[in-house]
Amino acid sequence: MMGWGAYRETWMPVALDAELVAEEEVLPAFVTGIGEHGVRLDSLAILGNRSTDRLHLQLTLPGEHAPLWIGAEVVRDRQGLLLHDVAVRFLVMADSDWRRLERWVRERVLAMTAPCNEIRRAA
Repeated sequence: MMGWGAYRETWMPVALDAELVAEEEVLPAFVTGIGEHGVRLDSLAILGNRSTDRLHLQLTLPGEHAPLWIGAEVVRDRQGLLLHDVAVRFLVMADSDWRRLERWVRERVLAMTAPCNEIRRAA
């Protein structure tokens, strides 16, 4: 679970390439976790020098063909040893993309928790 403000959600571990567009500059990023309301990512770019926390994010979910185009804001940007540890909260997305993302995350959460629930019921 990860939280920011009123949000608490389950993060699905992933390994996805993404592009951040911050102040007209396209920056590569690596998504390490995704939820219905945001992503955690690693970035080589220094995001701390920007004048706003708002950015655009493009990523393609595993098994999907069309990319998600997301308006977002940075809620954490910490300098690591090699990469920046960044958390981004989703602000704006097409309704169809929200539904695809929501379905994708929920299906994976169910798949991850189903065996645990079956074991508990058997005990």
